[in-house]
Amino acid sequence: MRNFRLVLEYDGTDFRGFQRQPRLRTVQGVLEERFSRLLGEPIKVIGAGRTDAGVHAAGQVVNFHTTRPVSAANLAEILNRALPDDVKVQRGDEVPESFHARRSACSRTYRYVIVERDAPSPLLGRFALVLPERIDAARVAEAARGLVGRHDFRAFQAAGSKTKTTERTLLRLECERARDRVTITAEADSFLYQMVRLVVSSLLQVSRGRMAAEELWAVLAAGDRLRLPTPAPACGLCLMQVSYDFPGPGGRRERRTG
Repeated sequence: MRNFRLVLEYDGTDFRGFQRQPRLRTVQGVLEERFSRLLGEPIKVIGAGRTDAGVHAAGQVVNFHTTRPVSAANLAEILNRALPDDVKVQRGDEVPESFHARRSACSRTYRYVIVERDAPSPLLGRFALVLPERIDAARVAEAARGLVGRHDFRAFQAAGSKTKTTERTLLRLECERARDRVTITAEADSFLYQMVRLVVSSLLQVSRGRMAAEELWAVLAAGDRLRLPTPAPACGLCLMQVSYDFPGPGGRRERRTG
């Protein structure tokens, strides 16, 4: 049995999320259906992140096992022939049997894009949140700093999750501006259900002056979900990369993406 790792890019607009669901079009469902047909055996795909409906990916990592004599050199080309236009393999390689896309990952990085524009945008609106307002990036960045670190993020978890613990380590949370585009980047060991979207919607409340940074930090400490707004729309969110630890020179561990 051989183990293959793939790095995927997909437009999540027309998917009902990553995770397989009966009678719904999902990324995992499409991958397993197409790969099973192509390879002539049942294929189970394991993903590093279970992106929500409408969320995109530029660096989603998955792995799958097969007994077929597939060539790693042209793996991406072979698999892409079987895939629809809104999900494609960027690269693939053969990895040790022990590699698991989700359990082996040490961090995930998401990016949320906001575009300041008075009129709706048929083009940008598919991959960004278009808002007719000026984002106070400095205020957002200050509030974001108080969320970084190891915390219980139960206030930033949407209903419906069955996770056993809500403690997570937010490694970085940054806000940057480039003309009319504001990007919020979040990296953590893992994320709770809709956590990034709840963080973004809360930071937007800080930008608007409807919540002080200190109030946001108090919500985090108290774990009071009811004091936060609804999650930001999925369209602006993209899973950018997944990082893993690999053996380096002298026995040291090196972090590499996908």
